[in-house]
Amino acid sequence: MNKKNDTVEKSLHISQDVIAQIIINCISEIDGVYSVAPVMKTPRQIWLKQENFGNIRIGLVDDVISVTIGIILESGSKAVSTSEMIQEKIKSSIQNMLGLMVARVNINVCGVHTAADKA
Repeated sequence: MNKKNDTVEKSLHISQDVIAQIIINCISEIDGVYSVAPVMKTPRQIWLKQENFGNIRIGLVDDVISVTIGIILESGSKAVSTSEMIQEKIKSSIQNMLGLMVARVNINVCGVHTAADKA
């Protein structure tokens, strides 16, 4: 008899834009964070009208992610405790939503937003 092979190869590709959006959503839920540090759009982003998520760098090797984020803190927030909350929130969100292992989350504090900056 002839056996039919019923195996199907499956793959899932996750855009870095999706990962960046998850990170931005996590950061917006944490007290003491004003925003992700901005970066200038590249000519490619301008030409293709792509969204710029700010100072977020994502490294993906196999199913392991490393993330580096530049943030701007609110005036009066504690940098160390706020950064630790960001790290935990991003790690748990990415692992729960995408099933990817997060090796590290690096936080760079790029500035502090004060009330005088609003004027």
